[in-house]
Amino acid sequence: MDAILIAPAADQRDGQVAEPSIGGRWTGAAVAASVAFIAGLVGLGVGAPFLLIGIPAATIAGWWFGPKVRPAGGVAGMTMAMAVATIASADALFVIPAVASTGTGLLNGIVAAVLWWAVGFVVVGIPMMTLVVPCALVWAVVVQRLARGSRHMAPRPERETT
Repeated sequence: MDAILIAPAADQRDGQVAEPSIGGRWTGAAVAASVAFIAGLVGLGVGAPFLLIGIPAATIAGWWFGPKVRPAGGVAGMTMAMAVATIASADALFVIPAVASTGTGLLNGIVAAVLWWAVGFVVVGIPMMTLVVPCALVWAVVVQRLARGSRHMAPRPERETT
């Protein structure tokens, strides 16, 4: 018995094939991890190993914001959103294990974690913006260029029949 492969028909009218866009979540995460890795290496060089916490934090934020980067415009807004999300994530990645290791009850631990997170976000986060904003700008520009470079084509409207 012969096997029959059934596949959906593709529209090949003009010979244009839609290629997948590369400006998605995983691209945003990979670019963010790369930029944060370089910043972490610089931090190791100047005696600030705590900057390595930026690698997972930036990767999380890059995955979240990757598909929101438009092929044109909006770099400043995405830069600030990425910077704030990275600092908030890094602060949470530092505070949650620190509070969890104290052995307090769940409710007291949550209250303490939120308090420590808010204080850390203001006290550490605002000065860290001097490093994170340029890294976020590089991320936004690179992801925007990758989104612009993809040749994803929207379907054309039906042709008029003459």
